[in-house]
Amino acid sequence: MTDATGHMNRPGAGPMSSNMSIDGIPLNRYINHNPITGRVEIAKPMPPGTPDELEKDFPDDASAWAWAETEHRAGRIP
Repeated sequence: MTDATGHMNRPGAGPMSSNMSIDGIPLNRYINHNPITGRVEIAKPMPPGTPDELEKDFPDDASAWAWAETEHRAGRIP
């Protein structure tokens, strides 16, 4: 669950997680390195008290960023 302030709440979220933006446009998603699965996740923050939504996971950072850029350029991630 998200904490009371609405901070990132995926397993491992914290200093190594970062908000995502492409070409300076925020995507309202963050990239997270999940220590439980060993995968790189793209998660969408949810309101406080609601679990953040896992959008997709990847084996590495490069794959995650490539997917996000493709989705953003196609208009599927505003």
